[in-house]
Amino acid sequence: MKLKKNQGHVVYSPLSAIFQVLEMGGSAMQKYDATTSSFIPNRQATPFVLQPSLILSDPDGIVNTADYVAQMNSVVWTLTVTSGNATSTLPATTPGDVTHYVVDNVTKRLTLYYNVQPQEVLHIRFYGKYTDTRRGEVLEFVWERDFGCEAQTDMNVTLDTGRWKGNVRLLPMKHWGQFGIHVQLKNGRDDIPDARCSYQWQWWNESSHSWSEDFSEQAWLVSGEQTKEIIVDQDFIQEVVLRVKAIAFGNNATTKYWTTKLRRWYGQFDYDVEFLRGKYVFHDSNTIALEAWVANAKGIISNPCRFFDLELFFAIGANGYESIGYGTEATVTRSDLQDGQPKAGILCRELSAYRALALDNGKLLCMDDGTPIFAQFPTKSRETT
Repeated sequence: MKLKKNQGHVVYSPLSAIFQVLEMGGSAMQKYDATTSSFIPNRQATPFVLQPSLILSDPDGIVNTADYVAQMNSVVWTLTVTSGNATSTLPATTPGDVTHYVVDNVTKRLTLYYNVQPQEVLHIRFYGKYTDTRRGEVLEFVWERDFGCEAQTDMNVTLDTGRWKGNVRLLPMKHWGQFGIHVQLKNGRDDIPDARCSYQWQWWNESSHSWSEDFSEQAWLVSGEQTKEIIVDQDFIQEVVLRVKAIAFGNNATTKYWTTKLRRWYGQFDYDVEFLRGKYVFHDSNTIALEAWVANAKGIISNPCRFFDLELFFAIGANGYESIGYGTEATVTRSDLQDGQPKAGILCRELSAYRALALDNGKLLCMDDGTPIFAQFPTKSRETT
């Protein structure tokens, strides 16, 4: 007899699939600060991550319940940018390049570096397949999302002057040399980048009673008159009024002003002349030596002739007090005594900042190489009565 055959079938239950894309690293909506030209968040510094997940479960328990995204095939991420009527496709970039985006071929994860402009809409689409080899069935999955950016202009613009105040006293004995006055435009708590603002320093011209931006003849200027930090030289400043004009660019330009006065200031000080030798004159005393000193709240000032014009006097003969020299020391002979009594005096005057020497016609005196000659002068007239 002939063998009759019949074939049965193994029936597999369809898999249960849960597909989703996890979003990490911020929001789909960025913000653009027009005042600081910055994105919040900046995806080139903090990228946005899209991680697909495919959870499969088998009602019969044959296939383990797990994430099978790594077994997906034909995976395609498509990113299109629409601005007005124009649409373009963003190409993927190589790992390490933060221009557009990269895709991990194993995890299928997309890392987005692209900052969406306020006038743009970024559309991201995911397409992928999973093949159930038991049933010969192909499962398809699609995910789409729009990403945008809204412009904002926080015009809480302020000009931060730090430790600087409106009146700065420059004590000659506390020598600063060349120093900078720094200011900074801020939008809220954030510094406004230099590319989004401008600074222009000015000085008050007493002759024209106006602000001037011409620093060509101002010896106290070192540099920085068009930056946020102007560098000046204390040795050349007697009294200068400075103003900075700071402009923050944005939808509406915002201008801030700040004014400060720099002046040479000595504060309280005392001075006197003392007898080093000869205060008491004996029969064998031949000379009398004098020494001058200047002191402030911190004590005796070292090398006072750097800051003061010291002129020493002595009572000579019947002519009263006569000048015997400049500096901190002087010597006279016994024959110069008036009525036999040693009498000394001192005239102490503050020295000015360095000033350029000029002829009566206003022409500057210069060295052979054209460098102007500067000198210091007493700030008060000479009174000896």
